[in-house]
Formats: sequence, structure tokens, C-alpha cells
Amino acid sequence: MENGNKKNSGLMAVVIVVAVLIILGVVTFAIIPFLTVKKLADDSMDMMDGNYDTVITAVITENTVHHDEDGTTFYTPVYEYEFNGKTYRVPAGVSSAEKKYSDGDKVEIRISSHFPGRMTDPNYNAKTAFKKASKTITGVFLVAAILPVIMILAVVIIILAVIKSIRKKESNPAYTAPAQPDEYNDPNDDYRG
Repeated sequence: MENGNKKNSGLMAVVIVVAVLIILGVVTFAIIPFLTVKKLADDSMDMMDGNYDTVITAVITENTVHHDEDGTTFYTPVYEYEFNGKTYRVPAGVSSAEKKYSDGDKVEIRISSHFPGRMTDPNYNAKTAFKKASKTITGVFLVAAILPVIMILAVVIIILAVIKSIRKKESNPAYTAPAQPDEYNDPNDDYRG
């Protein structure tokens, strides 16, 4: 019986080690790289914001219309503003299936005083679009990464429960009567038949 318990203990240890290694693998090769790339993208977007040092008001002069290959319509607002006596017309850096602004809307934007033809709309730019998409992508990714870990933990718990059940059965065997000899043997019997 003790040999069976040692086997079960060894099997339990192997199951736990394998589960831990799989979970560490998921964290190391999936979650950490994903979060690193996300952080780099967020940091690059933040650095871009530092280039726009002047706040001014622009007017939306039009929304250019684009169609993709599946027929979806996208709108890109065009901003018009004046800086140092010169007028600039700059399309947004992003487009959307919904009109963000109507023609004639006044919008507060930020421009680069060194390159006034460059501008960003704090409420409608690549950073805001990325952050919106990033929340969805992060949620989906975390579910896809965490679900296998949960499944592995469930399998490990089931295996450990089975091992515990087997160990319990082996340590509490059912009562059996002592073995009876098949027939009586007389030690003085000299049968040579």
C-alpha cells in the first residue's frame, strides 16, 4: 500500500509541476508580450501629443466620404483654421463609419507652432481610436489567454481529486477474512500414494 501512495504522490507532483509550467508559459509567451506591445503603442501616442503645443479653434468644412471594398462608408472630417495669418485645411488622421462632426461645427484642436499644417483633435485622433479599440482587443485577448489557464486549473483539480480518492480507497481497504487452508494436512500423515 505504501508503494501505491508513493506513486500517487509522485503523480500528483508531476501534475502540479506541469500545470504550473503551462501557466507560466501562457503568461511568459502571451500576456507579457501583449502588454509590452500595448504599452509601447500607448507611449508612442503620448509622445506624439507633445508635438502639438498650440490650442486653436477650427471649423469643420466638410466630411470627405470613402467606401471600402465591402461597401462600408467612412467619413473623414476636414478642419479649417488660421494661424499667423495663413489658412490651413487639414483632414483628420482617422475616419469612422459614423460622422463625428457636422459641416460648420467648431472644434478646439491643437497644432504644432513650428509646423502649423500639423494638427490633432484631442477628441478624435488615432490615439482615441486606438484606446477605444484597445479596450476591446485587451478584453478579448485576456479572455483568450485566461480561459485556457482556468481550464488547466480545472483539469488539475479533477486529477488531484481522483488521486486523493484512489489514495483514500487504498488506505482503507474493505475487510476480508483471513485465508483458510483448502484442506486439513496432518503433519504425521505419511501418505506416499
